[in-house]
Amino acid sequence: MVNVMLVDDEVLALDYLKNLIDWEAHGYHVAGCASSGKRALELYEKTMPEIVISDIRMPVMDGLELTRHLKEKNREVLVVLLSAYGDFEYAKKGIEYGVSNYLLKHELSEELLLAELRRVKKQFLERDRSRKICRKYFMEQLIYEQSAEGQMGEEELGNRLFLLFLHKRSPVVKGEFVEERWSEEEGRCLEEVLEENIGDKIFYVSDVSITGNSRIALYRIKNTTSISETDSLIREKCAGVCASLRALPDCRFHMIYSQEIKPGEISGTFRKMSRQIRYAVFQEADRSYPVQELPPGEKKILWGEQMQTLKNAVYGGQEDPAAAVRRLFDTIHEEEKLEACKALMPLLNNLLRMIEEEEGMTALVEEQKLYTMEEIEKDYEKRFQSLHEQILGREEGGYSKLTREMLHYIRKNYGQEMSLDTLGEEFQMNGVYLGQIFKKEVGVTFLKYLTGVRIEEAKRLLGENCTVAETARRVGYQTSQYFSRIFLREAGMKPQEYKRWKEKERKESI
Repeated sequence: MVNVMLVDDEVLALDYLKNLIDWEAHGYHVAGCASSGKRALELYEKTMPEIVISDIRMPVMDGLELTRHLKEKNREVLVVLLSAYGDFEYAKKGIEYGVSNYLLKHELSEELLLAELRRVKKQFLERDRSRKICRKYFMEQLIYEQSAEGQMGEEELGNRLFLLFLHKRSPVVKGEFVEERWSEEEGRCLEEVLEENIGDKIFYVSDVSITGNSRIALYRIKNTTSISETDSLIREKCAGVCASLRALPDCRFHMIYSQEIKPGEISGTFRKMSRQIRYAVFQEADRSYPVQELPPGEKKILWGEQMQTLKNAVYGGQEDPAAAVRRLFDTIHEEEKLEACKALMPLLNNLLRMIEEEEGMTALVEEQKLYTMEEIEKDYEKRFQSLHEQILGREEGGYSKLTREMLHYIRKNYGQEMSLDTLGEEFQMNGVYLGQIFKKEVGVTFLKYLTGVRIEEAKRLLGENCTVAETARRVGYQTSQYFSRIFLREAGMKPQEYKRWKEKERKESI
């Protein structure tokens, strides 16, 4: 909708002009009517119309003088002058002042006015498109700290600004981040809501798409606006954008906004926002947040022992699997450790797959998109708890209580020296007898089962770049030489070869 202001000192002429066409039906909104040039200037400050249609002959301030003042305020405003006089000098002076056209009142009709409006609107839209392109280019130069001199005057840009950074949230699906882009409908909504001004205090300057799922917008603040009012207006703008996006189906987003900044601070603020937006997973979705300092640099976390604790919990260790998962994520939540989260999730996914393959089971996986750390944590809790319950259920259905306890003991203590005598001491029974019961119910000997558990854990450790000697020690072998012989027999390759193979596989997947 294009805003239009009508100006004429004759009330009847003003009413006639206002009712000559159905303005709204043709894409125009009469933002105000003024009966003098002075009143028109006051009204212009409040309504900021794109087109002004004014009588040329008015007392005190005529249409030409009004045009001159309007052009001083905004050289882009389009002015159409009306007169009962076919005076060439008026027309010539109007052209000097930048009048868009000059029409005679006695020739004015609905058809003529609509034709003129269409012409002016086309001129306005073409100029607006050109200006938007220039502003987007100018803004790109600003945010990337490149030379942008001469692209936009200080009067147009202003010295009081703020930024909004919109991001289409990347959900986690089946344990992996999936990037989502703004849809066409969301893009149209963004274009409309971002370009809305707030009264005569906050003005849209431009916006730029950084990636397919990120967009940053720049706004100018009127110089007479107080600091406290500015903070309130920025929050009001954010609330309006959020409300529009929430109304769209399946639109999950994250927004960061700055406080008032100067032109020279645009690039630095943009860089801070770009880094902060990566931490969206730690915050509630579909809300706006002020730009803030990022968490300090992260120290690398080694998850090996925690992974083993979680694995033991799945097989009936002392800790509940859901509690073990919560402890892992507590480490991340504490200081919003994004890199630690990115390292942890593949390990959890690998552990799930390994247990599923070993046990011939499938963890409970809900086909849903997860947008926050809380949602991700709950999903892993459900999946590991599901495997735990399936394993316990299967064992309860097929094994005796004694055999279940032996299996749990092996899974929990495979890294220690273990034999049938050890089992005998633990369960206060004859070790040979326990071995017979174990083979009868499980189908393999105690030693074969223990070796299988150790080798599977060794594969995981080697895949995480653990040394052969350290791997041997952690899975219960006294020497790396003996471990290597057992590994070659069970896995079909030496530990060093397996480690190089996993390293190559990891590099190729990057």
